[in-house]
Amino acid sequence: MTTRSWSALLATVSAVLTAGSATAQSTSVLMLIPTDDRVLEIGSDVTGALSTSDPLTPDDRYLEAWELRGRAGQSATVDVESDAFDPRVYVVGPGLSETLFADDGGGGCNARLTMTFLENGTFRVVTSSLSARETGTYRIRVSERPGAAPAYGCGEVNPEALIALPIEGRPTLGMGSLQSSSLGSLSRTVQEGRPAEAWRLQGRAGERVSIVMTSDDFDTYLYLVGPGLDGVLTDDDGAGNLDAKIDVTLPTAGPFTVVAAGLSSGAQGAYTLRVGPPFDPNTLTTDGRSIDLGQTVTGSLVSNDPIVAEGRRGQAWAFEGTAGGRVTIDLSADYDTYLYLVGPGVGEPIGDDDGGGGTNSRIETTLPGTGTFRVIASSFSSGTGPYTLTVRPQ
Repeated sequence: MTTRSWSALLATVSAVLTAGSATAQSTSVLMLIPTDDRVLEIGSDVTGALSTSDPLTPDDRYLEAWELRGRAGQSATVDVESDAFDPRVYVVGPGLSETLFADDGGGGCNARLTMTFLENGTFRVVTSSLSARETGTYRIRVSERPGAAPAYGCGEVNPEALIALPIEGRPTLGMGSLQSSSLGSLSRTVQEGRPAEAWRLQGRAGERVSIVMTSDDFDTYLYLVGPGLDGVLTDDDGAGNLDAKIDVTLPTAGPFTVVAAGLSSGAQGAYTLRVGPPFDPNTLTTDGRSIDLGQTVTGSLVSNDPIVAEGRRGQAWAFEGTAGGRVTIDLSADYDTYLYLVGPGVGEPIGDDDGGGGTNSRIETTLPGTGTFRVIASSFSSGTGPYTLTVRPQ
């Protein structure tokens, strides 16, 4: 094939791969990509590699093709996994009027494609990457009865990889635990190459715990995985000042896996893990701040205000309320505000980000109890400075 005709073929192939589907004519074009004696069959579990010697489409993605024989009525699942790039897989062949295509579905960013052959014949399985100029090894499997696909999606951590981390004699964590350790160049790594150490956590079903990881040496990152949890719980700066915190109600006694990690791949140094009861915003001091129904007050957030939730700092104002009373609470500032309400009869704190329009906050609610409520003025991220707070009866 001449250079000109090969370039024209790749231009057509690129259009097919970008669209994710093709007509029968485009399918025949994909069949022309050479396999260089790469052959798959049901039960294959082999490795390949995208390299700079592979055909390169006009949108700068390398292609590698495999031959696969199929029988009419036979089902097959093709899995393509790679730690080097986000893989894609395409299948074309007899009886297929459109190109079959998959990007994800195989756990993480891996690709899984399940099909039923409509005719006997030779099919092409074409692997590629999501982004331009990506190279590296990949694993390709063809199964007639594949196992369940991993439940984690692209960009998410593999929970099995967290659970498999060694404990290496570290004591089991529980309420009141305070432990110190360090991460270094020999530490195991998890998602995106983060150095990490695993700890076991035991508790009581229904127990509320707060897991806090602090370090003066690096930006911390926490993972929690275990029985009854809805996937992997994670946090970066929930404790403020680049420290991580996970507040959770334990669904079972465990054991759970707590993974203490650095946010970046080069994180090294000492850290501390603390397990205790979660912060109760009902105990947040008002420092004499109070507000009456129908009143508007001003305040100013500062960088050393206490952490109230999700790494946010805040100030509490007290007001007296009666069960059944309707109130509207507004918080406005030149930065993105966040508003909380706690008090008698309020289970989880009531929160709002932008309900007041723009970046201002508003809570409209019926008070569930009688007594002293706390309105907590906060910012969505790290905003500080003057704010205006109003509590109005309805």
